Amino acid sequence: MKKITYFKTLLIIVAALICVTTAAAQETKTGEAPPSAEKRPPAYQQYDMRTNMLKRLGLAEEQIKQIQTLNAEKRPLMGEAQRRLREATQALDEAIYADQVNENDIQTRLKEVQLAQAEVGKLRYMNELAVRRILTAEQLVRFREMRQRFEKKRQDFEQRRRFNVERQRPGKEINPSQDGQPPQQRYMRRDKQKPVI
Repeated sequence: MKKITYFKTLLIIVAALICVTTAAAQETKTGEAPPSAEKRPPAYQQYDMRTNMLKRLGLAEEQIKQIQTLNAEKRPLMGEAQRRLREATQALDEAIYADQVNENDIQTRLKEVQLAQAEVGKLRYMNELAVRRILTAEQLVRFREMRQRFEKKRQDFEQRRRFNVERQRPGKEINPSQDGQPPQQRYMRRDKQKPVI
């Protein structure tokens, strides 16, 4: 389970990195600067976050071009692999919910889904490896630090989400002293309170 979560986190960061490089290259080509902060729509705010990540990594122009070329080469392959996965998943779903259950058909469809998932995973890992090879040693260190911070934020968010789901379960009584906050936030609030004299 941890490997899957780790993979998803890394994939999100790499995808964001590739999107940033594309956006930065387009900005360089058009010469347009993003609007000022107070006039920025949400899309530009996301652009700013990605641009900031790109700047923190310190990619050179040549590295950006390499990642864009890599992305352009891999996009059709990934698109085709994802199409096959969608079709295999749909075929498995149809086999499972058919009027007459055919165990052999379901097993065949399940194998097709597993093969399609493996192909998508292989392409993603190979793309990540190719991007990793483009990064310098210093950039790799920064990338790992950014990934760790991202994973920490994701874990905090997941913990808060689980806490809120648990609170909403029927028949579950919440201790009033909790104030609707996850345990780590309650303790932080208590630490910040001034002593009563």
